[in-house]
Amino acid sequence: MKPPSPVEAHAPKVAPLAPQRARAILDAAVGTRVIVLGDMVVDEHIIGRARAIAREAPVPVIEQDARLLVPGGATNVANNLRALGCEVLVAGVVGADAMADALRSQLEARGIHTAGVMHDATRNTSVKTRIWAGGDRQRPQRMVARVDLVDRRELERDVEEQLILYLEGAVPQARAVVISDYENGVVSPGVVRALLPLAHRAGAVITVDAHGALHRFPNVTLVTPNQPEAERELGREFGADAEILEGASELRRRLNARAVLVTLGERGMALASGDGPGVFIPVAPNIQVADPTGAGDTVAAAMTAGLVGGAGELEAALLADLAARVVVRKLGAAVASGDDVVAEAHGPAA
Repeated sequence: MKPPSPVEAHAPKVAPLAPQRARAILDAAVGTRVIVLGDMVVDEHIIGRARAIAREAPVPVIEQDARLLVPGGATNVANNLRALGCEVLVAGVVGADAMADALRSQLEARGIHTAGVMHDATRNTSVKTRIWAGGDRQRPQRMVARVDLVDRRELERDVEEQLILYLEGAVPQARAVVISDYENGVVSPGVVRALLPLAHRAGAVITVDAHGALHRFPNVTLVTPNQPEAERELGREFGADAEILEGASELRRRLNARAVLVTLGERGMALASGDGPGVFIPVAPNIQVADPTGAGDTVAAAMTAGLVGGAGELEAALLADLAARVVVRKLGAAVASGDDVVAEAHGPAA
């Protein structure tokens, strides 16, 4: 028998979230107003079959069967929150181009408010194109390439001022604010300086899902880095599970955050809240992962929904784990509805 890891030997055991409790939390979150600020991205999926090898280079020729455009980046966080029943407003910057129009249409079709999306004709709307292919008889397809079109320049002063003006009007009525920073320029120092005091005065839950420089966000409610992001912030790598828990707790103390949830991919998640030793939430057994794209967005969204729905930090993290299990079984940046999450809590026999 495999010996227990340090976490398995010493960390508190985590009881699963009961379906009835998951439903009560999600019902309480329905209709709560959440603002998602961050980098607007279109996720483009080109799906096809490899038919031959190209004559001009040793690469496959993909014959396209389908092309999908779905909200990505911060708009994927917004999409996940909307799927869980929250009233969602997005704030960010796009170009003045066809992809911006497509993204706005996608968001509005889902009932997401887009008045906070600013247009800047000097920028391209960020697009991440994923190419999926299989053979004639191979299903499901696998991702064979990804091409990103991203503008990481600082915001123009007038665009930044327009964004701050929108936040000044919208944040006081919000129950939560999610900062989704893909380091594409929208979450600028000026925007952060304006936003955080507004959110604190409103008594809002503040969730930070940032790809770097977490020290910019002190005194927030929740921070949801993945393991490499947490390691960069602390300046060291984590080894054993116990080191991950220690790292999550240290990061929480440094940021003076109410909770830090470190996502660990196939190893699960580590939660630090309060003054306890931290909790390790392992991956559920027998999860068939089709595509992990956007799972971190789902975790940030679902845990935020849990907190505004009255859950404690551990309950909210368990809710986020259930939502993540749902989306990794799907292709692309997917979402989990409240019914999906409750069904997942019931388990395979549901």
